[in-house]
Amino acid sequence: MSISVVKVSGEKVKAMWDKRLIEIFNDIFIKDILKGNRLGGDTSLEWNPIKRYVDASDDWWESRLKVKPGAQKFRTSGIDFEFEWKLDQMFMGVVATGDKA
Repeated sequence: MSISVVKVSGEKVKAMWDKRLIEIFNDIFIKDILKGNRLGGDTSLEWNPIKRYVDASDDWWESRLKVKPGAQKFRTSGIDFEFEWKLDQMFMGVVATGDKA
């Protein structure tokens, strides 16, 4: 289970992300993509199919960890195998073009 802390009306509130909530989030994300909604992404990230996590340069991690130190655990953490196919649906067909390629 993952815990995120966010501020709501000036108070810190903990969000508990268990497998069920992650699955719900992924399903909503996929439905939105199927409607044609897709956000731009960071082209300095790369999927590692062997380790099943996102690879990024040390510089990328250092800049992100200054903002969100708690993200360190995601630097080398893989995803649950059962969610991998959902991520495939979310990001299938995403390519870099122009100056981002």
